Amino acid sequence: MEKRPTIRDIAREAGVSDTTVSLAFVQNSRISNYTRQRVLEIAKSLKYFPNRLARDLRYGQSKTIGFVVTDITDPFYSRMIRSAERISLRLGYNMLFAEHNWEPEREIKIISNLIENRALGVIMCFSEKTEESLNLIEQTNLYVVAVDTVPHFYKGPYVINDLVEAGRIAAKHLVEVGCRHPVFFNSHDSMATFSSFQIMLKGFRRFLQSQPVAFDDSSVINAGFDIDGGVKGFKHLLGTRKPFDGIFCVNDLCALGAMEAAEKNGYRIGENLAIMGIDNIELSGISRISLTSISQPYDEIIQLATDALIESIEQGKPCKIKKSLKPILVTRNSTKLSNSK
Repeated sequence: MEKRPTIRDIAREAGVSDTTVSLAFVQNSRISNYTRQRVLEIAKSLKYFPNRLARDLRYGQSKTIGFVVTDITDPFYSRMIRSAERISLRLGYNMLFAEHNWEPEREIKIISNLIENRALGVIMCFSEKTEESLNLIEQTNLYVVAVDTVPHFYKGPYVINDLVEAGRIAAKHLVEVGCRHPVFFNSHDSMATFSSFQIMLKGFRRFLQSQPVAFDDSSVINAGFDIDGGVKGFKHLLGTRKPFDGIFCVNDLCALGAMEAAEKNGYRIGENLAIMGIDNIELSGISRISLTSISQPYDEIIQLATDALIESIEQGKPCKIKKSLKPILVTRNSTKLSNSK
């Protein structure tokens, strides 16, 4: 097995000390640009890669931040993860990703691991089932910016979607296309009280209360935030025997499940039943699906959150960003009832 090159090998080739080689990999260190470039070129030719962990331990700092999401397979989060990684690398930081899958113990463990690995900050999607992870963040002075949702116990910086407005937009659209018996598909029972869903429901309900439509607590169905949840939610809705002509789902995956179940039960999506979601994932725009959705500015959310977090780290000052971004309605064929009446 070929021996890996070491700092000493590079130092010998460049005619400098081991310390100079180490400093060449540290931004803004005291060596000259000429020496730095020579060392880096030799390192590249020898296929040398610095031990980042060892370097961080030596200098008592790291260039690592974390991004903790609820579900890494959810298109909403996977898209933000791609953007976060691109932005952090451009700014000279490594980003560690993790998911807590709504499990409080797992969330606490993830934050503990980030602290142990000397991460400087974290972009956080809280599970909202425990305050202990936030306590750890505050006790260790870990910089943090919340995205996606803000728990009632969190008072720090955030970049989120205006979910009240998203709910209002959805309700208004369903009414405008002719729906008089709209239904809200919430998450499953254990997550139905999650703040994002409740805030969105608040905006949805508030608009409908000002309209000549039927909407009460029986119009809220606990379904889920995946395709299977949408299928189960629609089956439950049928079992209630209540009239319905429009469904707004907590995300696009749930809406896709509801569409599948509705079609299997003889409903014609966009003709006698309107269905819409939120997130505007790429799959929703496929012509066969053509799901009306509410677009959330993924890239802008993560751009603002990452920039604010890293700026606070580098300036050594508390992060103060608190932004709520406006959603946009993307109309497709799944909600064109009025065109067929």
